[in-house]
Amino acid sequence: MNKIILLLCVLGAGIAGAAFAQTAHSQHHPAGNVSMLKTPQSIAAEHRELHEALERASKESGPLGAAARELEAALAPHFRREEEIATPPLGLLPALASGEVTPAMRSVLPLTQALEREVPRMLKEHQVVRAAAGKFRNAAEAAGRSDYVRFSDTLAAHARQEEEILYPAAVLVGRYVAAKAAPSK
Repeated sequence: MNKIILLLCVLGAGIAGAAFAQTAHSQHHPAGNVSMLKTPQSIAAEHRELHEALERASKESGPLGAAARELEAALAPHFRREEEIATPPLGLLPALASGEVTPAMRSVLPLTQALEREVPRMLKEHQVVRAAAGKFRNAAEAAGRSDYVRFSDTLAAHARQEEEILYPAAVLVGRYVAAKAAPSK
């Protein structure tokens, strides 16, 4: 179990770094408060920025706009599901990293259990998103739009971060809470 604690601390530092300081100083919630089950602001902002950039691109004409709309069709439902089950558990990382574990945190378990079941499907969705992003990137290059080429690269990096860090961290949050938080009485 100490390995899980260490891994959560390491992962939490990278994922929640800036959010941890802000949470500790201006938005601290008691550890038992289930309102902590929300997507960290840094992740929510990144999703919002990606969506807004893609929304702008989808208004473009020709092949670039068509490729953007195809990418948005693949990405939107995936982001929605992530925001339902994958990213809210990460809101517990600052409290868990500081040693706070309460029975109320067990409310995260349905989310993390759903994520564990759905990770294979979500990884397949990433393949679909990558293919659509590749088409979009090609259309952006053909249109001479370096801003959208950079967007495609950013989106690819975002997907890798989810696969390598965010999904595993959310699963570990659930496993840690299940192991450490006594059931409510």
